[in-house]
Amino acid sequence: MNKTKPTLAQQTYEKVCAIETILNSLLADSSTPVSERPLYLATAGPEMPLSVIRLEDASDYLPCFDEADLLYGIPGLPILMSYCPEQVMDIGEESYLVGPMVFFRIDRDGYTVSLQVTDLYQLAEFLEEHSVILMQGGESFIAIRLD
Repeated sequence: MNKTKPTLAQQTYEKVCAIETILNSLLADSSTPVSERPLYLATAGPEMPLSVIRLEDASDYLPCFDEADLLYGIPGLPILMSYCPEQVMDIGEESYLVGPMVFFRIDRDGYTVSLQVTDLYQLAEFLEEHSVILMQGGESFIAIRLD
């Protein structure tokens, strides 16, 4: 039999489905009052897949989270991306993020709330659309283009 490697779209779909299953089971736990449930965010990086994390673990992925980070609003979504300003590379008039990022949702009052499953799909699309390959000193690497 001829097995072919799944396409990037198929791999992304499978990962998002797995994340959706985990997130739905965590959010459906009705034994804990909503106010006491952990907040679920997401993290990713140019070389790191999109993953669901808890708020208290965000600084493990982005040490400057909520301290010295910068925020990037994702157009059309109530989601913010937090990243370290020292990990931005400027080339001409373009800026590229070369380090990890943390995504979180805000409500109408500006409070952080858990991401929704649909947010993960939109974040996967955002990352795919903004991922670029850059060359520096003869080496290539992936970065996230900041508009």
